[in-house]
Amino acid sequence: MSQITGTWNLEVKTPTGPQKFVLAITDEPLGAERVDEAGVDFYNVALEGDTATFEGDTDKPMKLHMIYTLVADGDDISGTVKPGPFPNQKIVGSRA
Repeated sequence: MSQITGTWNLEVKTPTGPQKFVLAITDEPLGAERVDEAGVDFYNVALEGDTATFEGDTDKPMKLHMIYTLVADGDDISGTVKPGPFPNQKIVGSRA
């Protein structure tokens, strides 16, 4: 089991203010799922060591294709999300 698997409380630092959500990352079956709200489908999930990469699509607040890279360090997690044509946004969080 990878150190990155588990449930995480995340905060994305966006230009309009922080956006918080809960994410579950599993290795059997391999996947990532937003557990606090429906409407985001994650796919192309890859786990390597303490790093998870995956993609997702949303239509809130607008239609966007997002590419995530997250790295776990104990009970902390950080990384970025690339929301469509916009610049990377920082993600920070901790194990739920």
